[in-house]
Amino acid sequence: MRAALCYELSRRRLAPPEPETVVYGEYQAWRVRSLSGSWHAFSDADVAGKDVLDFGCGDGALSFHLAQSRHPRSVLGLDLYPEAVRRATEALCAKSLPAQTRVEFMLGSVDGIPLPDGSIDTIVALDCLEHVMSPLRIFREWHRILRPGGKCLIEWFPYKGPWGPHMESLIPIPWAHVIFGQEALFRAAERIYDLPQFVPRHWDLDATGARKPNKWRAWSSFKEQGYINELDLRGFRSLVHEAGLRIERMEKHSFGGAPLRRSLGRMLMSIPVVGEYFLSFALIELRKSPAARAARA
Repeated sequence: MRAALCYELSRRRLAPPEPETVVYGEYQAWRVRSLSGSWHAFSDADVAGKDVLDFGCGDGALSFHLAQSRHPRSVLGLDLYPEAVRRATEALCAKSLPAQTRVEFMLGSVDGIPLPDGSIDTIVALDCLEHVMSPLRIFREWHRILRPGGKCLIEWFPYKGPWGPHMESLIPIPWAHVIFGQEALFRAAERIYDLPQFVPRHWDLDATGARKPNKWRAWSSFKEQGYINELDLRGFRSLVHEAGLRIERMEKHSFGGAPLRRSLGRMLMSIPVVGEYFLSFALIELRKSPAARAARA
């Protein structure tokens, strides 16, 4: 019954998609605007003259933005998807970047980060932490590859927020994962995907432009899907501490839009226990202790 209700409500709320979700070229342009806009929340001083790791680099939009305008010594883009690394490397060949900045892209691994200990000054991880399926392992790897005093700069969209599952193209209902549960959510998405009026997004299309087979039939939970890690604030704080990193800044954001809407979001976000459900995204800075320098000396 929950799946049927989720399906009916979602079907009625389906809206024409944004161009960037349908046309890959439009998506790339939007991604550049989005990530460069997100960077304004952080300090250029954390990358200028430094060795930077763009963790979860995708097609390299943030790597190129930093290399072109923020004067790092080097930028290494790391991603798990070979196709993304291939596209980023091809785009690099066509870019005109400052000669003093070294830029390269590398295929990552779920087992660890293929970099030496203490080789990175700053890690940037924008819009990707929610997709890291073994966050403690990665936090430990971040600690390992950072130089003493090094930082991690994060933009994170937690699971409990209104659009935490990243499924709004199929299920345009905020908090659907909380209201209906995961099994109902996946069954409704399975039915929506096959509707004639559902417009496939560019990630739903194969190399020929045809709609891919319905992947939602294979899953009943986010754990099976392997795309969303369900990490919440309490879990984040605990894992970061266990990995040896310190939270220096956590800036929470709720609803966007009009001032009254933003004020309401901030008020709801401050309520104990339930406030996290109104947290849309967080800007976070982690640091590795500078004392590690003396310990290694």
